[in-house]
Amino acid sequence: MKIARTFARTFLGAAIALAFSTLPAYAQQPSTGYHTVACFKVKPDSAAALHKFLTEDSHKVAQGRVSDGELTAWYLLRPVFPGGESAECDYLSISLFAKTPHTLGMEQLDAAIKKEGLTFTPDDYLKHRDAVAKLVSTALFQNLATVGAPKKGDYFRVNYMKVADGNFDDWIAYEKKVWQPIADALVKEGKSDGWSLNVRAMPFGPDLPFQGVTVDIFPSMDAAFADDPQFLDRFRKVHPDMEFGTTLEHFEKLRTQALIELYVLDDIVTAQ
Repeated sequence: MKIARTFARTFLGAAIALAFSTLPAYAQQPSTGYHTVACFKVKPDSAAALHKFLTEDSHKVAQGRVSDGELTAWYLLRPVFPGGESAECDYLSISLFAKTPHTLGMEQLDAAIKKEGLTFTPDDYLKHRDAVAKLVSTALFQNLATVGAPKKGDYFRVNYMKVADGNFDDWIAYEKKVWQPIADALVKEGKSDGWSLNVRAMPFGPDLPFQGVTVDIFPSMDAAFADDPQFLDRFRKVHPDMEFGTTLEHFEKLRTQALIELYVLDDIVTAQ
């Protein structure tokens, strides 16, 4: 559990290192990075102000963090389904890290602000954020596989997976073996812009509604809902030694698809 122990020391401190010793075996899997997900709910009569804050101030701060090499990218997602007052989040702010992440402290925030030559202070930034939004939750994910790359305006179909501890390694291996090459073929055909396989790192536990997430990225809403009459032919071409029905049955034994949501990528910052 080397990755888990190192992560515990650097991100959460030695006080909870013992908790990481209970993480499932997926922590030994090669990682392509981590990302934090911050869920925001708009405060009353502040929808336009929150959108402006996220796409201007937060965008500029993210650009400073990317320029410094702290982040590899930043995404701003807005829910399509579910939506409205009952939706848990009105925006998801996603920060991508190449290595073990850390919390955004005042020092890092100040450095990003200065990097971009902005006139507000870290206190100003946080006060402005808290005036227009409520931070509902934060979570940490480890990315284990990625195909393609998103662009602004893309649609993210997020598939939340319930996975038992004993199935983690097998589920991850099966996603990589079966679905990753299909996702790669879809990107090459222009039907998709990307796909990723992610596991929840913190908070983590069997009682949570999901432990893993796969994300299908589409260039438009029409593409996200389009029929794919060539799917079986593509599957047979990519996996000539596998039978589709048997493969699907094995997937169902490894995980339960607990929920599917659709988001649109409202804003993005990447390295130039």
